[in-house]
Amino acid sequence: MRYSGKIVEVLQRAQNRFVGTLIKTPKGWHVQPDSSAFIEPITVDDVTAKNAKEKDKVIVEILTWPTENYLARGVITEVLGKAGQYDSEIKSIIHQYHLPTEFEKDCLDQATGAAAKFNPEKLDKREDITEKTVITIDPPDSKDFDDAISLERDPDGNQVLGVHIADVSNFILPDSPLDKEAKERGNSAYLPAKTIPMLPEILSNGICSLQPQQKRFCKSAYITYDHDGNILSRKFANSLICSTKRLTYLQADKILKGRTNIAEPPVVELLKNMETLSRAIKKRRRKNGMIHLDLPETELVMDKSGRVIDTCPAENSYPHTMIEMFMVEANDAVAGLFDKLNVPLMRRIHPNPDPLTMKNLAKVIKTFGISIPRIPDRIAIQNLLAAAAGADCSFAVNMLVLRSFQKAIYSPLRIGHYALASTNYCHFTSPIRRYADLLVHRVLDCHLRGKLKSPPTNQVLHEQDLTDIGKHISFTERKAEDAERELKTVLILQMLTKHVGDEIDGIATGLTGFGIFVQLKKFGVEGLVPTTDLGPDEWKYDQKTQTISGTNSGVMLHLGQPIKTRIVSINIPARQLNLAPVETLVKPKKRKTKPTKKTRKNRTRKRSSRRR
Repeated sequence: MRYSGKIVEVLQRAQNRFVGTLIKTPKGWHVQPDSSAFIEPITVDDVTAKNAKEKDKVIVEILTWPTENYLARGVITEVLGKAGQYDSEIKSIIHQYHLPTEFEKDCLDQATGAAAKFNPEKLDKREDITEKTVITIDPPDSKDFDDAISLERDPDGNQVLGVHIADVSNFILPDSPLDKEAKERGNSAYLPAKTIPMLPEILSNGICSLQPQQKRFCKSAYITYDHDGNILSRKFANSLICSTKRLTYLQADKILKGRTNIAEPPVVELLKNMETLSRAIKKRRRKNGMIHLDLPETELVMDKSGRVIDTCPAENSYPHTMIEMFMVEANDAVAGLFDKLNVPLMRRIHPNPDPLTMKNLAKVIKTFGISIPRIPDRIAIQNLLAAAAGADCSFAVNMLVLRSFQKAIYSPLRIGHYALASTNYCHFTSPIRRYADLLVHRVLDCHLRGKLKSPPTNQVLHEQDLTDIGKHISFTERKAEDAERELKTVLILQMLTKHVGDEIDGIATGLTGFGIFVQLKKFGVEGLVPTTDLGPDEWKYDQKTQTISGTNSGVMLHLGQPIKTRIVSINIPARQLNLAPVETLVKPKKRKTKPTKKTRKNRTRKRSSRRR
């Protein structure tokens, strides 16, 4: 049974400020909001007050809300710059998502003071492992190196993995100005060509960054493995390291493929041993049910002015997987420690999928010709992803699986992580860019210093405090991800305005009663093909089978189907990409014309002559 209703009163507006583009119409000045949620123009009057010009990107504050007969009316509070320019679009997204900007003076003073007092020679019971071969592997444009790796053999011939993480907690005390600011920010935000850090650069790119040939404080997790990658033991320590070498993922990949002349012999040997161990770990975790989704990403190619001129597939060599496996193992180890100690901890939880959602997934997957159990478990999902690998439907299948999962969040609940097949899991490996990791480091520090039995209240938080913080930093994480995704989409759409009319390959990733959502393979953005452009037929959408079919022609479209499309138009403020199939799926029928009198006479003569 469905219910209907009507809005009787608006108690409070979610926001009253919007970012948009100033346009002039015969009826006056309007601001077209940059949003798919609020799309109606906003009338503005005195645009000269802020020296605003047509096609400027501006912030407008609503004075009166729209009614049935009138548009909303507002006032321009700030001019961000000319629409379409990179700096203007960055500012637009920052304002739209309420992202933080500069640090307050007390935070900068605290960071400067911490850097000035840093003395790597003052060990304070830290293990000095500066003589070990330790390396970092990061993207080429990274500046904050918060994780480093070592790998050695113990006397029994077992491998001992060392995951060394920047000890940010040493420099940021609870309830200090920087701690409050980091908690409010929740995480760093990574926008195209711009990072909004959680911590000031003097820390994130300075004394907390594990730069090569520099002594740095760390929290170290040591995990001992047998030759099959099974865990034999775990231990933890406060440490002092000195990174031997900084490698990019591409450099590490070249070394593993034989270009050994670009690094010293100990580094080359370390990398090869890391590869062997990581493959064993991955095999074990896969056997236990770890799920890996294959969702290719695109990277933006920009010119010197910051304008996007092209896209390319994101670099995804094996060293990415190698580091990912080691980070997952360290996170798992720390969470397991505090589960045994029965200590409240900020965990990273990923609840099991809803059974009804998984039943619906199984129904839709059948349309791809792949059979899975009615309620698939982890192994069934692994088999599904393997069956779809390399096929046209691969992207659609991976997206369907992702949408069937609940979102991972921060919480003290001991639920575990479904996709990683981990009973206990937390985030420990990135305290420079995530507040959750900083909280975990503080609890680990109490354990290492023997203070867990009588912990200071500001070091080991109660579950209710962790619950509240968890909700907040889960929100800031989603906000940063949404901002990154939207800015990336805007920049790509701006580039595609010069390609209207071009033909591009796509994949059907969503079906509705009004059209098909198509993901453009090269650019990684989604556009809409209206059903009216599919051809002359009555098109019907079947939600159960996730198909669209022509009533008269019998032509059927399904998720994952390749579609060659043409760019019809682009609406950047509404974030809309409008597409059409290069060829309609149903050809128009040729009309039968009524024969003329002369034609009928000619036919009669021909029939008579054939009789003769």
